[in-house]
Amino acid sequence: MSPELRKVEALLAMGKPAEAALLAERLPARESPTPEYLRVRGRAFRAAGRAVDAELSFREALSLSPGEPGIAADLATTLVAQHRHKDALPFAREAVSLRPSVAAYHALLGFIAERLEYTSEARQALETARELAPGDAETHTVLGFHLLRVGDAARAVEVFEAAIGADPRRAEAFHGLAKAQAGAGRWQPARTAWAEALSIDPSQRDRALERKIRLLHPALRPVHRVAAVPPVFSLVLALVAGALLWLGRSGTGFGAPFAVPALAFAVLLIASLSPGARRLIGAIDG
Repeated sequence: MSPELRKVEALLAMGKPAEAALLAERLPARESPTPEYLRVRGRAFRAAGRAVDAELSFREALSLSPGEPGIAADLATTLVAQHRHKDALPFAREAVSLRPSVAAYHALLGFIAERLEYTSEARQALETARELAPGDAETHTVLGFHLLRVGDAARAVEVFEAAIGADPRRAEAFHGLAKAQAGAGRWQPARTAWAEALSIDPSQRDRALERKIRLLHPALRPVHRVAAVPPVFSLVLALVAGALLWLGRSGTGFGAPFAVPALAFAVLLIASLSPGARRLIGAIDG
């Protein structure tokens, strides 16, 4: 590698993508367009947010050096940055087929397949990445979120715990663990994991998860049991509505004159929609 290319890579390592891209752009007068040069230039462009220029550079590099897995993976990554997952998929597959021993290529393929909801391919690629790099928290985390999407909360708990073991300060892994524990109906572990995620990164706010954790409180378990049986659920709500109406007419002073009947009507309406309401409450548990 020439001194100029080394300088570009040094600027990237120092977190100066704009300077690296500018230097790389000026190099063609002194550098022949070798695959190595084009790849470094593409990385500089991508780091500087110039995804289209990076894509062109990687495509040119791949045309000069077909069958190079690193360039194929770089091109796939650049297309992912443009949210072009379908276009990225064949290049990620090519990188994996050419160099199946590299965990990062399997992880990239798994991520793309997951976004496209190619469930079996995503699962296989992410599982392979995890086996090849057991100490990489990222591979565990991506697999964990995939398992959550397909409804395997119990296995997701195990995978997120492995991610935390690899990197105890990874907020995304604690976030995933909280979702997995909530999906498995475990209130206290979910609450603990979520508190840890927020302590590491307060920007992880997830209102839906917080609501689900609150509704999983042990005090609400009887409500879940009642909701699991539609006729019982409707009967209980009807009894509540009847009690509210009685209180409203008995002159006990319970609420404003029209407030209690209105509340009773709302409860009766929910009772009449028992299957829908039951599904809503049932979603809390799964």
